[in-house]
Amino acid sequence: MKRFKPILWTVCGSTLFSLLAIVYLLTFHGESPKAQRFMRRVPAAEIFIPKLLRTEIAAALGRQRISSNHLKLDSFPLEVKGQSYEVKFTLDRDLQERIEDIYDRYSPAYAAFVAMDPDTGRILAMADYSAESNTDNLALRASYPTASVFKVVTSAAALDEKKIEPRTIMPVNGSYGTLYRRNLRDVVTRWTRYISIEEAFAKSVNTVFAKIAMKNVGPQALQKYANAFGFNQKIDFDMQLDSGSAIIPDDSFGLAESGSGYTRRQTMSPIQGAMIASAVINGGTLPAPYLVQEVRNKGGVKVFESKEMMLGHAIDQSTAHTLSMIMEHTITQGTARKEYRDYNHHPVLSKLFIGAKTGTLNGDSPSGKYDWFVGFAQSSSNPKKKIAFASMIVNRSYWKVKASHVAREAILQYFADRHEL
Repeated sequence: MKRFKPILWTVCGSTLFSLLAIVYLLTFHGESPKAQRFMRRVPAAEIFIPKLLRTEIAAALGRQRISSNHLKLDSFPLEVKGQSYEVKFTLDRDLQERIEDIYDRYSPAYAAFVAMDPDTGRILAMADYSAESNTDNLALRASYPTASVFKVVTSAAALDEKKIEPRTIMPVNGSYGTLYRRNLRDVVTRWTRYISIEEAFAKSVNTVFAKIAMKNVGPQALQKYANAFGFNQKIDFDMQLDSGSAIIPDDSFGLAESGSGYTRRQTMSPIQGAMIASAVINGGTLPAPYLVQEVRNKGGVKVFESKEMMLGHAIDQSTAHTLSMIMEHTITQGTARKEYRDYNHHPVLSKLFIGAKTGTLNGDSPSGKYDWFVGFAQSSSNPKKKIAFASMIVNRSYWKVKASHVAREAILQYFADRHEL
């Protein structure tokens, strides 16, 4: 141990000497050419300014609602430990305002919409609406049943494990929108229909994905892929974000319910929904979402700046490509075909590659009929121009607006500049 002492003293002495030299240089020779060159490289105001941590920003922002009114300011005021700061958000003002205008027009019971850049995780829109009393930002809550959106996870698991192909044919008994034990048996009757995986996905056939979970994927693999898509994980974010939950049961029928999404046990936030869609269109990588671009103190010194991060590979790139093609069938021949009936000849939509998954299920936090539309849109001629989104509406006695309509308007707003297509 003695042999290291000279080295340790040398390092400590050098560090101390350097700090004293800097202080001396700035204090007594601030006008010298050497001091001026140093100050040009490192502004004196930044030398001893403490940086903010993301956790501190998240604690200060909490779960408050963010609206386009904040974007009309140069910055958003923030106070951390008695100190005042200014936040710059990543939000696209025009896109944010468009979603808010739609909510104001239709006044749904509850609604939330999140859009992000799927390659970076940058949040482009985060809007929510409550016709009833509510102070929480609904985009941050994960109390909403995923419903049939979970079929994306089941499909990803089966495709990634080479258990199915898009044109694999499956027998179907019973209604597409129900799930009964008797219809999961391998019994062929004169009423049995046969359907491909891509068509079953487009039309959200519960029995098909229940069977895939039971017979092709299994509980362990399905749990693994659910975790890879962000379920049961704490996701660091610039606000207080809830974690989505998906605990896959071992029993046969419980597994069937999970695989088809026909259960209230699986929940997610709109932010996680946009992350799932991002992973499909960006080649299988789950992006870390971020809302705060940077934070500066009152002196204008930057004390925080976001860094783009990826949370891991949920699926292989080839699987992601195949799944994106399957998701397009929701638009062309599935549950969203009416909303996108002009997909092939609309002046903007016809220049895009759009894929999505719908989901509907009753829930109780808040109570109502949940309507999901989770997907992506990408320019056909400029693949780098793309957006991932999650649109959720909670309806009560009757539907005022569909989640797919809100997403359509968001897509048209984001791709409004046709010169980029």
